[in-house]
Amino acid sequence: MRFITYYLLVLSQLIFTTLALPPKLGQENDLQKQYLVTTLPGLYDNLKANEIPLMFSGQLELYPETNTHYFFWKFSDVDKIPENNKRTIFWLNGGPGCSSMDGALLEAGPFRIDKDKKVIYNSGSWHKAGDIIFVDQPGGTGFSFTDSYDHELGQISDHFLKFLEKYFEVFPDEIDNEIYFAGESYAGQYIPYIGDGILKYNKLETTEKPYNLKGLLIGNGWISPDEQSLSYIPYAVHAGFIKPSNPHWQELLVQHQLCQKVVDRVDNYNDDKIHQDEISNVDCDRILQFILQYTRDTSGPKNEQCINMYDYTKKDSYPSCGMNWPAELKYVTPFLREEEVMGDLNLINHKQWHECDGRVGGNLNARNSQPAVHLLPGILEQIPIVLFNGNLDIICNYIGTENFIKKLTWNGEKGFSEDVEPINWIYDDETAGYIKTERNLTFVNVFDASHMVPYDKPEISRALLDLITGNYDDTTNKGDKRAFITYPLGVRQAKIADEEAEAQKEAAASSISESIANTASESESDVTETKPTETDDDDEVITTSSSTVEESESSEAEYHSSPSTSRITRLIQLLVILVLIWGVYVLYSSYKSRPSSIIKSGSNSGKKKNVQWADQLRRFQEDDEEAQDHQPQNQGFLTKTFNRLTGVVGGDDRGNYTATKTYEDIELGEGIAMHDNDDQNSEPNLDDFIIDSEDDEAEEQEGQELESAGTSNEQIDSLITHKNDD
Repeated sequence: MRFITYYLLVLSQLIFTTLALPPKLGQENDLQKQYLVTTLPGLYDNLKANEIPLMFSGQLELYPETNTHYFFWKFSDVDKIPENNKRTIFWLNGGPGCSSMDGALLEAGPFRIDKDKKVIYNSGSWHKAGDIIFVDQPGGTGFSFTDSYDHELGQISDHFLKFLEKYFEVFPDEIDNEIYFAGESYAGQYIPYIGDGILKYNKLETTEKPYNLKGLLIGNGWISPDEQSLSYIPYAVHAGFIKPSNPHWQELLVQHQLCQKVVDRVDNYNDDKIHQDEISNVDCDRILQFILQYTRDTSGPKNEQCINMYDYTKKDSYPSCGMNWPAELKYVTPFLREEEVMGDLNLINHKQWHECDGRVGGNLNARNSQPAVHLLPGILEQIPIVLFNGNLDIICNYIGTENFIKKLTWNGEKGFSEDVEPINWIYDDETAGYIKTERNLTFVNVFDASHMVPYDKPEISRALLDLITGNYDDTTNKGDKRAFITYPLGVRQAKIADEEAEAQKEAAASSISESIANTASESESDVTETKPTETDDDDEVITTSSSTVEESESSEAEYHSSPSTSRITRLIQLLVILVLIWGVYVLYSSYKSRPSSIIKSGSNSGKKKNVQWADQLRRFQEDDEEAQDHQPQNQGFLTKTFNRLTGVVGGDDRGNYTATKTYEDIELGEGIAMHDNDDQNSEPNLDDFIIDSEDDEAEEQEGQELESAGTSNEQIDSLITHKNDD
């Protein structure tokens, strides 16, 4: 019995443990398993079990004829919050030609890399808000490879659509997920082109399954290059790292005017044609170069002579001016070049990883591609776009973004309306920035953040997904200024659930109060009807009173005559309880009267042991046969149940089984004790009762010790006989 109980306990524990484990293995199809990531340096040493994501990565083949493979790394939370439900985010870094592993290991992914080249946890990872896939694209970027480089932004869109096709072949269960694209810098060109390509693909008659594209998020995006270049000098002056007193101030103004002429010329075209001035213009590109050159501090340390173009509060060596930033980049590069890591990431081509590939950028000149800013109006007609900027960035600064928005026409109007004022963005009770939003376009200026917003503000950057999905509170603060309030993961939904529960309680209380009030009102009305009224017609009063009394008597009679549903229900419940008690009693009786092994051995005997199995079983059989002989025929169910409860079976008041005499210690001496007085003259067959002891040698040794102690077998037999006589 104990063995069975223990076995069931262990089995149930194994089942529970298996069901409780995250679905890392066993639920993926064979195609997915070849991309499953199960280990990384430091993964199990530096992260808690609930911090380890479900991961897939590898180089997905797109075009065999050009040997084109895109590398992806997917992260999925194993314990998803309600908001993270069927949501897929594709992250792209820019360049062009810069790897999205910057995003995975320096920004929005669940890992950072420490000085020991091991992964550590990033508490602000976006994978907690949605499955996130970092993709190295176009071909040749990062761990992706190809024999044919892309030259136009239209190719970027087409090839990413091919990647989506291949990706959802590996993960078909995600085809209906809400899809968002996010990225930064030159991804301000990639993402609008890819988003526009998906929206057009969805409208094709040949499209069997449209993609559920829900929105685009672009951080410090390079979207309207010339227009954004005009913001460099105003931004530098506003930030305070250059002043009109600078000896090169006039040279900067001349370069700024040259760029302004280019922008004016492009504005006058006012058509949808491609103009080379807008695609690449040296006059506009030189402004930032001159600012970095003219603000160089040659007296400072060699690695601090230039302003960091990605975060003006930091310094770098000249002419790198930010290319050595972030500081953790020096850990990421050797980590991704480890053969062990490349094996863990399921690479079929162990190419050496570079943060940015010059061949990719050199080939992607986009001579025949309009800047992505021209695609925004058509996209905004269908889905929302969030443009967010870290306010410390120079190269893609927030002033440039706001400037091109002012000139952009979308959804029937140009720029934000005059009455659109900045909205405070509050995250976790702290001001995170300000927001402008209208007609599907949202601009966010993130305070104290660089070109890489998720690097500086991981948790706050993750809340950008709440802004695009509407998971925020729109309210006013104490200064009567409008504010959007976002919260840490799960907080707002929990708050909403509490408010709904409280509202339900209030509604229930209100309903009860109304019911009581209605009942009291009805009672008062009945009393009013039965009271005599002042009238000249006494018969009317008598009739009214008599009618009320008759209705009351009728109701009382109906109450006593009609069957009570509640009483019947209680009787059924009582019957069920009695049956359950009877079942428990039968099980307990069976357990107490079960045949039990009573192998007994004296502490001082070296003889064979005796058991009572045969006697008990024989007696049980005789009792059952006797009970059958006395069993009345055609007993009813209630009679049988009563007999069971009272222990009477077939009229035999001895119970189910007649207990045998219990002998505490029965040794095989010259005779054997009998179980029943009726069997005293019978001579038992000892072979049926003797079980060889597994401890014979030990018991023989004990017997020898007793003999040496002066105790003889005759004395032991005498003691046993005396005990049996008692």
